[in-house]
Amino acid sequence: MTAISVSIYDGAQLLERRDCRTTLLPDQRTAAIWRGLAYPLLEGERIDVSGEAVVPGAAPPPAVGTSRPDARFALVEGVGEAYLLIQGSVIDREQAAARLTSGGLTVLRHGRYLGDLVDGLAADWFVRFQSPSAAPQPLADHIRTLLDGLLRPAEAPASMAELRLRLVEGELAQAKAAAASLKTEVARLRLALAEQASGPIQDDGGEVAERLRAEVDDLQKALAEEAKHRIAAEALALEVPRPPRLLAAGRLKDEVAAVFAGLLPRIRLLRSSLDVAAVEFSDRRFLYGALAELANGATGTPPNWKKVKGADRWWERHISNGQDDTGRIYARLDAEGRDWEVLVSHKSEQPRDIIWLRLCG
Repeated sequence: MTAISVSIYDGAQLLERRDCRTTLLPDQRTAAIWRGLAYPLLEGERIDVSGEAVVPGAAPPPAVGTSRPDARFALVEGVGEAYLLIQGSVIDREQAAARLTSGGLTVLRHGRYLGDLVDGLAADWFVRFQSPSAAPQPLADHIRTLLDGLLRPAEAPASMAELRLRLVEGELAQAKAAAASLKTEVARLRLALAEQASGPIQDDGGEVAERLRAEVDDLQKALAEEAKHRIAAEALALEVPRPPRLLAAGRLKDEVAAVFAGLLPRIRLLRSSLDVAAVEFSDRRFLYGALAELANGATGTPPNWKKVKGADRWWERHISNGQDDTGRIYARLDAEGRDWEVLVSHKSEQPRDIIWLRLCG
C-alpha cells in the first residue's frame, strides 16, 4: 500500500485533507482507507464518506495457493515446536490456547503475530506450543479436532452504518483514555511541584494536600474506568476483518531460509530459529544485519555482544523484531572456527534457552 493526500468529503462538504493509504477493491478499483474503511478514490484524489465503502481486504481477489475463505487459523510446524496462527480477537487466542492445553499439549507462550500471510491467512495472534512426541494422527488434523467449533468464520456486521459506528466508538474510547491519562499525570505533577516548593504540604491544616491527593485519586479511578471502555471498544474493533499484509501468500519460511543459505552461509540456525524469524519478526533487517556482522568477523569475540553467564563460549545480543527490542540472538563459533551456531529467540524464553545452551555442550 502507498499513501497519498486525499480530500475527504461528506457529500458536498469538505471534512479534511490528509494522507491516506491506498488499496485495491475486489473489482480492482483504487480506494483510500479512512477510519478503517476503504472508499473508492474519485476524480481529483477525493473520497465521499457518505457513499460506498468496504472493509479493506474483506473480499480480496482470489489468489493462487490461498486457503479456504472461512479459515481462521493456520499451522506452522517446526523442530519439536509449532505455531498456531489465529485470526480473531484476544478472546479467541485465549480460548485456543486453553483448548491446546486441555488436549495435552504444552503451550510455551502466545502473543501478537508480526509475520506475513501464511496459506492465505492474515493472522492476528500466535500460540507457540511443543509438538507431541507421538500422535495418533497428523498434527494439523489433531489441532483441527481440538479447535472444532471454536474459530468459526467471522460474521459480517449487520450494516455499514454499524461498522462505521464500531470504528468511531473505538477511536473515541482511545481518545478519552488518553485524555484521562494526561489529566492524571497533570494532577500528579501539580502535587509533586507543590511539595517540592514548600516541603510536605501542611497549609490550612493539610487541606491543600488533601484536596490535591483526592483529585489524583478521582482521576485515577476515572482513568481505570476509561481503560475498561477502551479495552471493550478494542475487542469490538477486532471483530472487524483486517486488511491483508503486503506480501502475497507463500512459504515465507522458505524465503527466509533462502536468505540464510545465499547471503549468510556461515550462520547455522539451531532449534526453531527459522520459525521464530519467520513468525515473530515483522522486520528482519535488524536480525540479518547483526548476523552479517557476526559472520564477517574474524574472531570468536564479536563486538556489541555480551557473554552468556554459565554457558561456555556463547554470546548474546538484544535485537529488534520490528516492533520492540524483545528479540534475542545467542551465538558461538563452532569447534573448527568456521561457522556460527545461532539460536534466534524471544526475551520471555530466556530462562529455558539458557538451560538449553548449557546442555548442548
